[in-house]
Amino acid sequence: MSLQPSRRRADGQSLVIVALAFVLLVAFLGLAIDGANAFGQRRRVSIAADAASLAATRVLVAIKSDGRHGQVINATIREFLVTDHSIAAATSTWQASYVTRDAPDTIIGPVDDLLDPPTNASGVQVDLHVTFDTFFMRVMGQPTLTVGATSTSTYGALGTAIGQDIVPLGISDSAMNLLIDKGHIRVDLRGKIMDGYSSLAPGDPLPDEVSDVVTDANFAHVSFSGTQDQLPNANGCQNPNVHENLTFWWCNGSLTQIPLGRNLPVLDPNWGDVNSAIIYRIHHQTTAVVPVYVQVPDGHGGVALQLAYFVAVDMSYNVGKSALTMTLLNDYVSAGSMIGEGSGVETGVWAVNLKR
Repeated sequence: MSLQPSRRRADGQSLVIVALAFVLLVAFLGLAIDGANAFGQRRRVSIAADAASLAATRVLVAIKSDGRHGQVINATIREFLVTDHSIAAATSTWQASYVTRDAPDTIIGPVDDLLDPPTNASGVQVDLHVTFDTFFMRVMGQPTLTVGATSTSTYGALGTAIGQDIVPLGISDSAMNLLIDKGHIRVDLRGKIMDGYSSLAPGDPLPDEVSDVVTDANFAHVSFSGTQDQLPNANGCQNPNVHENLTFWWCNGSLTQIPLGRNLPVLDPNWGDVNSAIIYRIHHQTTAVVPVYVQVPDGHGGVALQLAYFVAVDMSYNVGKSALTMTLLNDYVSAGSMIGEGSGVETGVWAVNLKR
């Protein structure tokens, strides 16, 4: 009796087992390689969403003060995703939404190109999804995978601004917009940079070489008087005499917290003393917290400078041109504790932070 048919059946069963084993091997390879790729893609998408929401929230601050629409926010997000993080538009989808700092998990509206942000918007949420090709899982009928990430950033005064962190040079919200846009500004303290452009007619654009210069229309030497019971009996640096010429504040900052919403007294400085005080300050500490103000009616037919928030900068000084350069420090927050809930007063460094 021949055993040949049995051998053929055994051979055929072996081929089936080998084929099944190969399929399982491909499946395990797919899980290992495509799974690892998916994990890496998820991390990449999360980082991109974080960066986009931080950038979008910084722009939100600027457009709320100058009346632009949501199109600027959407354009900023698109730029960060495509240019900075190589997220291809053809393989990704995203949605930007407004949130508030008090309820960052609650969306109050989409970022619409043609509409202003809501008045209570204080943050932007970015929901990003990216689709990518698989390697081995396509054999199993799964040619692509999609990963997603949601990131929310909000802005506000997050900590107390105290002590030598603060310098007595307030910049306007318009100057703040320029600082956000360019990353730095040059403050023309005595008009020396602008001397050669006094013939420009109102509204004429500034030449490129001075497009980052802020003149006295957008900054003011402010005093922190009234934030403490009495001034220390010393000038700021080494002069034993007290002069309200702002040199004290350059060297010592404010000794107590400064609440948002208070008016900042403006004084005419003694330029020689201020020049020396700035040099002293930068020699000892280049980082600083700068008050940002908005103009409000003073009740007497004029305007007052009201403290809106703070911004952190790194400083350098050109003595010959009396130009103070401020470079934006996005991730700097001065030391200090949080203000208790229900206090009704916020003080501190204005900052944009991710919600974790």
